[in-house]
Amino acid sequence: MPLNPIETVFSSGVTLYAVIHNPDGTIWNNVDLAWEAYNGANWAEYAVPLVEQGASGYYAGAFPAGAAGVLTSDVVYQQAGGSPSTIDAPATGIGQSQGVDVAAIKASVVAASNLNKSLLTMIQGAVTSSGTSTASKIYTDLSDTADDVYQGRIVVFTSGDLIRQVANIAAYDGAGKFLTLAGAFTEAPAVADAFIIV
Repeated sequence: MPLNPIETVFSSGVTLYAVIHNPDGTIWNNVDLAWEAYNGANWAEYAVPLVEQGASGYYAGAFPAGAAGVLTSDVVYQQAGGSPSTIDAPATGIGQSQGVDVAAIKASVVAASNLNKSLLTMIQGAVTSSGTSTASKIYTDLSDTADDVYQGRIVVFTSGDLIRQVANIAAYDGAGKFLTLAGAFTEAPAVADAFIIV
């Protein structure tokens, strides 16, 4: 997944940098390439330089790849001296360049966690040409080899002519990689049509 840049709009011709914060209270250190507890002596190591494009007032900097994987926030500072310092004033408010995780749903962290657990149980797949699919038997690219591992679950098409159609799974053949449905779709899916199993 590509990372978004850290970006802001500010007066042209100044030196800006960002400091990246983790929700657990740690700060990203660009020299040690690790999250650490705040240490004022390391302030210059926290700075992610932001470069202005022309004289546009638009500044952007690369988000450190090692800091990815959590919901981060960043504060942009205007550098007053020759290097970043704890006396530099914030140039803009708190931003959020990376939305890697959902912090809360309707202010509930538990709801976000439960949604994550639910989404991790979904399986993505597509129809293959390894057999002739029908409205009630679908040949897939699923990797599971155990028979009936999806029995009792639901298949939902996310592309093709069957998009948004839903059917219950009666059986799964692990060797043949096909689903047998308890009912039937309105027609047979096409090769490469995508689906999810919920």
